[in-house]
Amino acid sequence: MALTNFDLNYLADEMKDAAFVSWSVEEGQEVKEGDDLCEIVTDKASLTLSVPADGKIVKLFSRKDDKLQGGTVLLSMDVK
Repeated sequence: MALTNFDLNYLADEMKDAAFVSWSVEEGQEVKEGDDLCEIVTDKASLTLSVPADGKIVKLFSRKDDKLQGGTVLLSMDVK
C-alpha cells in the first residue's frame, strides 16, 4: 500500500472553497472507492464527496465548520 494525501481539488474537481460539515468514515477504517467520505457545503449546494480509492483511512484533517480552500488536504489514506 502507498500513503497518499487527497485534497479538496482532487475530490471535488476544481472547487475553490467550501465549509466542512462531517465525515462518513473514521481513522483506521477500511474503505472502497465510491463509499461516502464526507459532506461539505458551498455557497450553492451541499455535497457528499466519495472515497477516491480502495484502502485504509490513516488521518482525517478537517473538522465541523472548517473553511476549506482549493488544495486543502482533507485526508491521508493507505491506498491499495
